[in-house]
Amino acid sequence: MTSYWTASNKIPIGQKSVRIPADNGVNYKAGQEIRIRIDPGLKFFNPMQTMLEADVVILPPTYNASTALNSIKPTRLQLDAETGFQSLCRTIRVHDSNGTLLEEIDNYNTLVSVMYDYHTNNSLRGKRALTEGSTAYTPATRGSEGTTKSVQNDYHTNPYFKPPTNASTSPLQSISASFTADDFISAKVIIPIHTGIFQNDKIFPNMLMGGITLTILLEDNRYCFRQLESVNRFRKLNLNPQFFGVSSIGASWPNGSGKTTVFLNDVNSQYLEPEQCPFVVGEKIGFERSNASTTTTVVWAAGTGAPEITAINFTGGAVNKLSLTLGPVSASAITGAGPDNASDWYLYSNSLEESVTYNPTYRVENVALIVQEIDAGVQYENEMMKKMREGGVINYDFLSYTCYKYSQLASDRVANIRIPIENSRAKSILCVPLDSSPYTSKQVIECKDTYQIEHEHTDNNPTNYRLRSCRPNLEGIVDHITNYQFLYDGRLQPNRRVDLTRVSSKKAISGQHMIELDKALSQAGITGHSMARFNSNFVIARALALGDAVYDARNKDFSLQVNYQETSEPTKAKLWCMYCAHIRRIEVKSGNVSVIV
Repeated sequence: MTSYWTASNKIPIGQKSVRIPADNGVNYKAGQEIRIRIDPGLKFFNPMQTMLEADVVILPPTYNASTALNSIKPTRLQLDAETGFQSLCRTIRVHDSNGTLLEEIDNYNTLVSVMYDYHTNNSLRGKRALTEGSTAYTPATRGSEGTTKSVQNDYHTNPYFKPPTNASTSPLQSISASFTADDFISAKVIIPIHTGIFQNDKIFPNMLMGGITLTILLEDNRYCFRQLESVNRFRKLNLNPQFFGVSSIGASWPNGSGKTTVFLNDVNSQYLEPEQCPFVVGEKIGFERSNASTTTTVVWAAGTGAPEITAINFTGGAVNKLSLTLGPVSASAITGAGPDNASDWYLYSNSLEESVTYNPTYRVENVALIVQEIDAGVQYENEMMKKMREGGVINYDFLSYTCYKYSQLASDRVANIRIPIENSRAKSILCVPLDSSPYTSKQVIECKDTYQIEHEHTDNNPTNYRLRSCRPNLEGIVDHITNYQFLYDGRLQPNRRVDLTRVSSKKAISGQHMIELDKALSQAGITGHSMARFNSNFVIARALALGDAVYDARNKDFSLQVNYQETSEPTKAKLWCMYCAHIRRIEVKSGNVSVIV
C-alpha cells in the first residue's frame, strides 16, 4: 500500500505554473456552472498552490433618468466584504474521468464565511482584499460618530467601481456626472479553493484519476450584492454623512419647503473633497434622526419622493463644507418635521427604498485554474505504475466537509435536528443556522427587514440603533436561542446543556460555547484566530475526536437539540447547514478509483 508524500524536499521534484481555462464557455452568470478539466497529461500537481483566477463585474439594474416616483436610481454596489468572490461559489464538485464524485461541498460559500470570520486577523483580511475581491478597512472612510471602522465601506479603492474622475479643477471641487453602469468595472480575483483536495499538503496523482474535473455552481443574484455601510439606513447609520444644514451657517430644513442644497457636517470623513462623499450623482437620499427616544425619518410630499443628487461640491473659504445639490426642487418638499443640525440627523440612500424592484446581476469571465504542475521524475512514475500493475493499492487521504441540511420554522421553540452523518472518520461538526426567509435582491441589499444582529450603543440613546444582516446565506443567526446539546452514542453530549443566554443578549459569548466552538474549528482545520463574530456569524459546534483521532459516525442516531426559551420569540425560519469535517479517502486499485467517506 502506498500513500502520497507531503510536498517537501524529500525527493527532487520540478514545478511549473500551468494555466487551464474553463472548457464550457467564456462568460458565466448566476445559476450557471463553471467547469475546468485538468487532463491526465498533467500527471501530478501541488493542490495547496492551485488557485482560481477570474474577472467579475457587477451589472446594475437599468437606471431611469425620469424624476417619477419609483424610478430606478443608482447606488454603489459590491460583493460580500468578507468573502469576496468566494461568496459567488454555491457548490463545488470534483469528479474523475469516469464521473466518480471525489468530493462535493454544498453551500460552499457558507463554509468559507465561517472559515474567514473565525480564521482572521488584519493581515489575512488585507491579503484577501488584495486578491479575492473582498474589501478592507481604510482610514479614508473611517467614522467618528461611534462606528469608526468598517470593512464594507471602501469607496476609495473598491475593486468593483471607479472613483470619480470628472474634476473640472484640481484638487477635485465638484462632481456633476451621473453614476452609470459604466462606472462598474471588472475586478480581477485569484482565490484559493477551500476543498479537501485543493487544500491538501500532499501532491495529487492526477494521472491515476484519468484527470479530474472541477465544477463550480454560481450563487443566485439575490444573495450577492452589498451597499456601502455609510449609505445604508439599516446597518451602521452613525457611519453615514451627517446633516449640517441647508445653508452655510447650518439652517434647518423647515416643514413644507423644498431646498436645492444640503451641507454636510465634517464628521465621518466628510470634508475637503467631493470624493470623500459615499453617495453618487443620481442617487436618492433620505434623512433619519439617530439619537432620539423614537426614530424620526423625514417624510416627503405625496407623489414626489425623495430628492435626487445632481452634484457633489466642496465649498471652501469660511464654509469649508461638502454640499449636495438637489433637484428638482419639487421633489424635495418635506411633510412634517425636517432635519436640523442640532439633532444628529444622518443621510442615507433612498434609491432602493423608492424602487419597486432592484435586481442587479453579475458576470464572471476569463475563468482559469492556475495549477502548480509537479515533475516527480520518470523513475518514480515507473515504480508507481509497476505497483499498480502488481495489484498494489494507492490511498490519498484528505480533510473534507459534507453538508447536511435541516429546515426549521420560525415558530419552533424546540427543535430536535437529526443529522444523518455517514462518515467513517469524522473529526467535528459545525452547525450554521441560516436565515431562510425568501428575500428579494432588493431586501438583501437594503437590509430593511433582514435579521437584526445587534444594537449599537450610543451615548445619547442605546436603544434605537439596529445593525441588520446583509448576508442571510452566509452567516448563522442567534435568534434568541437559549441552549443546545448533541445526542449520539446514546448519550447527551456534552453532559450538560450549553447555555447561550449571554449570546442571545447580543452582548457576550458564553465560555463553554467558546471552548466547544474552538475545539471543533480546530478539528475542522480552521484556526480560530478571532471570536469577534460569535454573534454576527453564529455557529454551534462539537469536536467528535481530538488530536489525530477520528470518530466512526456511521449508523449512529446523531442529533442536535436546540431550545429557544427566551422571552423574545424567534423571528426567522432557518436552514441549518451542518458541516461534518471528516477524513476522506481516494483509493486507486488496479486502475479503478473508489471513494471511502
